[in-house]
Amino acid sequence: MDEKFKQDYYRYKKKKWSVFSIFDVWKSQNLSYLMHGRLSCGKGIFKKYHHLKHIIIGRKMCNEINFDKIGSGILLMHPYSITINPGAVLGNDVTLFKGCTVGSVRSGKNSGCPQIGDRVTICCNAMVCGGITIGNDVLIAAGAFVNFDVPDNCVVVGNPGVIHKKQNASADYL
Repeated sequence: MDEKFKQDYYRYKKKKWSVFSIFDVWKSQNLSYLMHGRLSCGKGIFKKYHHLKHIIIGRKMCNEINFDKIGSGILLMHPYSITINPGAVLGNDVTLFKGCTVGSVRSGKNSGCPQIGDRVTICCNAMVCGGITIGNDVLIAAGAFVNFDVPDNCVVVGNPGVIHKKQNASADYL
């Protein structure tokens, strides 16, 4: 099994991967989506099968996520209508909630895709857009719009987003 998926599984279920964990994957659409997404990025004869399953489950969930540039330990809370641009880079232990968007901007000073650090939480219906950098331990509140760089240890609230400094901002949220 893919090492990144094992860490995703641990973050989701709070237990280590074992032979019997495959039953949890069969029961959970979210874990199945994560597993097929991770395995579709790997190598082997079943890559196309996993890619197809990832697309089918993703359409049911209205998700558009490419796992090529996503670090380990991703957690999809209420995993529906999540969009991540294939060019975006996400760090380890990122938490995404329903309706969040990590997208690109095609022109202007912020053109490009976001780079998101470790231990970042993006809440419901928040948008992170453009060639920006989000630091580590950041919480982006529900409904926030972020098109600017965010330093480490911050909370971003509102539309347009306002930065508030807070140590370990995302640690207390979950």
